[in-house]
Amino acid sequence: MRTLCCYLCLLFLAIPQEWLAVKGYNLMTHLAHQADALEYGLKLAGKYNYGYGYRGGARVAFSAYTSSSTSYSSGSTVKFGNVVTNQGSAFKSYYYFQAPHAGLYAFSWTIRPYSSNYAYTSVRVNGSSKVRSKCYTGTTSYTDSCSNFAILSLKTSDKVSIYSDSTSYIQSSYSSFSGWEL
Repeated sequence: MRTLCCYLCLLFLAIPQEWLAVKGYNLMTHLAHQADALEYGLKLAGKYNYGYGYRGGARVAFSAYTSSSTSYSSGSTVKFGNVVTNQGSAFKSYYYFQAPHAGLYAFSWTIRPYSSNYAYTSVRVNGSSKVRSKCYTGTTSYTDSCSNFAILSLKTSDKVSIYSDSTSYIQSSYSSFSGWEL
């Protein structure tokens, strides 16, 4: 921070000092106080882990997609068998995310039903539905993908999964589930 102030000092040396005086402070003194306050705040945030998404360990993030076309009955959990990323190891058994600590988390999911079918899905926390998605491909061989997004406040060990809220036939490789800590 002091280096930043030194660079700013050099920049403002060419400006006449009477332009910089404000209530007994010149601009450089004011900037130095701001830099000190910022440095103090950053150190305090680091000490008490008040940063977003970082708690002194690995950031938590995952992304996975379906590995096979599967028919799901209403109330069953969708399996995402191909894990692309699982930083922090919070995505468990291909079915659910388990919060390693309390905080805000973002989740995104995309579902692609098999042609001429529909799929109703929801993101659930400990089995309780929070946000839903509805996808219908129509009566032809046309296929479509539907996505949704949720930001959830979780407690330690809360489990987040994508559930099928109807009998659905979901295509492989085109359906995904991702999440990360904010």
